[in-house]
Amino acid sequence: MVSFYNPGLVVVGGGVTGLGHGLLGAIRTQVYRRSLPLVTGSLPIVLIALGPQGGVIGAVRLITDHVFSSA
Repeated sequence: MVSFYNPGLVVVGGGVTGLGHGLLGAIRTQVYRRSLPLVTGSLPIVLIALGPQGGVIGAVRLITDHVFSSA
């Protein structure tokens, strides 16, 4: 997916954030190994700063943006 979408940032969130930086290192290793070098050359992969509730907070933000948009 990283090679296909070419994201500027990968954020790992949800319940797995409790596993900490050990899991983050394993994720980085696999992404860098399996993706195109041109895509991963400067690709940051980080844990979400909001902790396990980050997904819920993000969903609420998307909903409120949609509800209160002027379109």
